[in-house]
Amino acid sequence: MHGARYQAGVGDRGSCGTASSRRRSPAPASIPPARDEVFSADNWWENPAKFLLDVHADTEHDSLWLLALTAKSALLQATGQLFDCAVTLARPGKTPLTAGNCNRAASLAMWDENSGEGPLSQALAGRLAVTVNGYSRDLRWPAYREQLRISVYRSVASVPLPMAAGHFGAMTLLATNGGVFTPAVLGKVMAFGAVAATSLTAATEVREALSAADQARSALKGRTSIDVACGVIMARNRCSYDEAFAVLLNASNHNSVYPNDAAETILDDLPGGAPAVHFKR
Repeated sequence: MHGARYQAGVGDRGSCGTASSRRRSPAPASIPPARDEVFSADNWWENPAKFLLDVHADTEHDSLWLLALTAKSALLQATGQLFDCAVTLARPGKTPLTAGNCNRAASLAMWDENSGEGPLSQALAGRLAVTVNGYSRDLRWPAYREQLRISVYRSVASVPLPMAAGHFGAMTLLATNGGVFTPAVLGKVMAFGAVAATSLTAATEVREALSAADQARSALKGRTSIDVACGVIMARNRCSYDEAFAVLLNASNHNSVYPNDAAETILDDLPGGAPAVHFKR
C-alpha cells in the first residue's frame, strides 16, 4: 500500500440503510469493524494514483460493500452529488457478486446483471455506459429503462473496474435527479473507478495471501501431529519411524479417516491429551 488511504464510511441507517433488511441484503452477514466516515485527504480526484482505499475484509462480498460505502462518501465530496452505489464482481466459474450501500441500488444492479440488459452489463464488458435520464428518449435497454422508471432513480452511470485476469468488475452509481452525469462529474467518477479497481485487487491479494498462510499453518500442524503420533507408536512398539507410519496408515485406512485425524486420535488418548502446537506469525 502506498500514499494516503481513504477510510470506508459506516453507511446510512434510514430507508436505504445497509443493516436493516435480510432479503438479498447488500450488507455483509457479519459486519466488519466500522471505518471513519470522513476522508483524510482533500481533493483526491486531482491525483487519484496516490491513493489506495481501505476495503480489505474477510470476504469478497464485504469488500464490495465497503467499496460501495466509500464511493458514496468520496463522490459526494468530489461532486456535491448524492449517489447510491452498487459494485459487481464477475469471477470465472462462480456466481457474480453484487453489494451496495442500500438494497434498492443492489437489487437494480442484480436485475441488470441477470438480464444482461443495462448499463452494468455494458460496463462488465469494459465499456462506460450512462443512462442520463429515466424519461429521456434513449431507446437502449427498454426493459431496464422500465425498471428505472418505476424506481426512485433518474440518472445512472456504470463504470468498468479493470481487475486481475479472469475477473471483471463494475461500479454502478444511481441518482434520484436527472442529468447529473456531466462531463466534469463523469471525469471524477472515472478517476474514482481507477482507484477502486486497484484497491479491490489489493484487498483480494491480501485475503488470498492470508488464506494461503492459514492453509499452510493447518497443513504443518497436521504434519506435526503425524510425526508426534509416530513417535508415540515407536516408543510403544520399539519400531522404526517407517514402521510406525505404516501402523498409522493402517489405522487411517481401517477407520476411513485422514492420517492426521488418526494421529490426533492417538494423541488425544495420551495422559493429559494432545500436546499443544504453537506457530509464530
